[in-house]
Amino acid sequence: MRHKHKLLQLFFTTNEIDLLPGQVAISPVESTWNDFGYRIRCVFNVHVSDDVEPIKGNMLIGFLPPEEASETEKEAFYEKRATLSELINESRKPVAKPEDLPSFFTLLPDLKTYRYVVDQLSPREAELFLRSVNDLVIYQQVKNDWIGKALATDVFKRGFMRNSEPFFAFNNADSVLGGAEEENFSAISESLDLSFSLDGFETPHEIKLRFSHDGLIPRRINVLIGKNGLGKSQALKHFCRSALRYDDKGLSLTDTSDHHGRPMISRVLAIATPGETRNTFPDERRKTQKLFYRRLNLTRGVNQKASRSVGEALVQLARNYEDIGENSRWELFLGAIEKSLPINALYIALKGGRYVSLKRFAKGGEQITLDRWGDVDPKIEPRLKIEDSYYPLSSGQLTFFKFALLCCLYIENGSFVLMDEPETHLHPNLISEFVELLDYLLEHTGSQAILATHSAYFVREVPKEQVHVFQQQEDGVISIDQPRLRTFGATVDSISQFVFGEDAEIRLTDKIFEKVKGRDFESIDEELSSQLSLAALMDLRRRLENH
Repeated sequence: MRHKHKLLQLFFTTNEIDLLPGQVAISPVESTWNDFGYRIRCVFNVHVSDDVEPIKGNMLIGFLPPEEASETEKEAFYEKRATLSELINESRKPVAKPEDLPSFFTLLPDLKTYRYVVDQLSPREAELFLRSVNDLVIYQQVKNDWIGKALATDVFKRGFMRNSEPFFAFNNADSVLGGAEEENFSAISESLDLSFSLDGFETPHEIKLRFSHDGLIPRRINVLIGKNGLGKSQALKHFCRSALRYDDKGLSLTDTSDHHGRPMISRVLAIATPGETRNTFPDERRKTQKLFYRRLNLTRGVNQKASRSVGEALVQLARNYEDIGENSRWELFLGAIEKSLPINALYIALKGGRYVSLKRFAKGGEQITLDRWGDVDPKIEPRLKIEDSYYPLSSGQLTFFKFALLCCLYIENGSFVLMDEPETHLHPNLISEFVELLDYLLEHTGSQAILATHSAYFVREVPKEQVHVFQQQEDGVISIDQPRLRTFGATVDSISQFVFGEDAEIRLTDKIFEKVKGRDFESIDEELSSQLSLAALMDLRRRLENH
């Protein structure tokens, strides 16, 4: 592989070496994760110039056979699957140069690493480094022979692209290389078809999930709604299983727009209350799963020990210096909290009965912040300061706080956020604010969400194209359709009537009718009109007239 521009001096070594400015070293990593036997994981150490400190990071590497090799020799080369460590040893040199090894290509394992390289070096020096190591993102737009050959290899298709994060990085990291202000936040799959089969239903569940990050009305959230037992939670479960590439019969999740049908998703966050999370979402298998996937709880049950308290998670987030676009994760968190909670009144408990305001939690010198974070009281949830006293957050406010905290810890550009019955701990009046908070996080991370709910209050926050109503016909056929009425800003009564039908009115008025059936409607109307919906009042009137 010949280069027209002057590059960094590159070495391959199994030992630590001291680099001079203008040098980069790549070393193998011993790992039990074999990526079909290719052993593609390695680390880089680069010292671009006197003005920039050396940096280290993870990398994937693959090799091509010599250009002059015959077809038989090429087959033997690929069949051997020689690792970086083996090739360095075969060179019989403690520090090998590119000419001592076969032609190679590399890829950083995720967007986070590409951002890190650009942030620590600069866009220009990051490009110099990546060109020096034959990075595929830098070179994939160039029309030359070696790129095409690299992308056609099994090591690229089965090793590099086995996991979702390098797949997402390969397709999207080019925008990161221009700097934070140029990062693309619309590369996630926006047209997905989900299909799965459930016992008890004659036909498969088929859902067309459509998203858009453009337009005056955002379409970053899809809502699944319907009566119990029709498969809403199962839809979230099967979305997870398909994204994780479980081989379930009849299960598929396809991108209908591009990428040969493979969904463009960097990671999945599954969020619910503890019992619902265990029942709805598959277990984490962090050592073997092919997608970054976290199953997270918003609340803690009485008998359930949380893996991390709110205070501990806050410290982890405050110490995380990663950026997503032009925002650090901590800045993203504060911006989200400000959408829904009185941020100036939020305080974090420290040991000894002391408190520190949330806005000052990550401010100050190194010694001050380290001492503060070490003093966080993990047993006390965040508090609201009113005058000179500190009060617990309401259950809804605490849900907001924990949701924003967990999302900002784990979300990445191109994530899917899945939530099962998020209304469980929210008053209906808070749902609009919750959707605003969620949409803020999705907008600033190029992510999307799917919510399964029984609440019409969520439906009225999104356009009808984003709503999927689950209904079962008498013959057992399941239908999942968009509502005919315009849902965005619609009344809760009209949405409930369409989704749940007459059963909703019956459940609301049965008990009341038994108590008032001997009275005239006018007196009932006067007493209850401020408490019942118009639909419920009309049902009572009809029953009284027919009684």
